[in-house]
Amino acid sequence: MSQTGLGVALKTLRERRTLSLREIGQLSSVDHAYVHRLESGEKANPSSDLVEKLLKVLKPGERDAALVMWLVNHAEVDPRLVEFVLNEPSISIDIFSAAAGVRHRGTTRPDPAILIARIQRAFEDD
Repeated sequence: MSQTGLGVALKTLRERRTLSLREIGQLSSVDHAYVHRLESGEKANPSSDLVEKLLKVLKPGERDAALVMWLVNHAEVDPRLVEFVLNEPSISIDIFSAAAGVRHRGTTRPDPAILIARIQRAFEDD
């Protein structure tokens, strides 16, 4: 099973806090094996309550927390885009959600940096 945008976000935030799967499981009262399944993409569509428990432990900034909560209902988002946005704090949640909603022709998706730049230009033109 391929990784999901939500899985990438949770793993990135967990690694930022230097927490192991067991530690996040203990601190959040969520089974660490379930957290692993979320991160790996084996499980999808967790409840908002479960994700909020994880976010309390992960303590992300407001933008990153909003991004994770948005991903709960948008499982199809390109994991590379999520990773790019999490590593670039200047990108707003509005720009991210617009980029995530872009449909692409063919089987390949554009590089996340190029896609974000296009969306930012479109927002500036408005």
